[in-house]
Amino acid sequence: MTTFDLQAALSRAMTLENIDPLDAATIAAAEQLSGKDGLTLDTALPILGNEQLIELIGFLNDSINCQQLSELCDKEFYNAEQAREWEVTEQQYRLAHEVALLSHLIEQKKEGVQ
Repeated sequence: MTTFDLQAALSRAMTLENIDPLDAATIAAAEQLSGKDGLTLDTALPILGNEQLIELIGFLNDSINCQQLSELCDKEFYNAEQAREWEVTEQQYRLAHEVALLSHLIEQKKEGVQ
């Protein structure tokens, strides 16, 4: 079960020009979760959550590849120990994985276009 519609977020993120894939993923996810359009990174971050969650998203984006994130986003996967270390809830933990996965998908799609 995902927190947001990954394909819709990917489509939205691809319309954001000159924005880093992770930032585009953050904005697209926050827009879906909030029901608001036209968010900036500064307005999207508070919608996603606290600073720990934002740092976890960045860590996952930098340290885990797309295939691994896809596997980790399986509804059965949840690493309680890692969530405790990052001081995030289970829902925030899953959201972080989904946003990081979205970032990788955006990057792959943009590389395929260019």
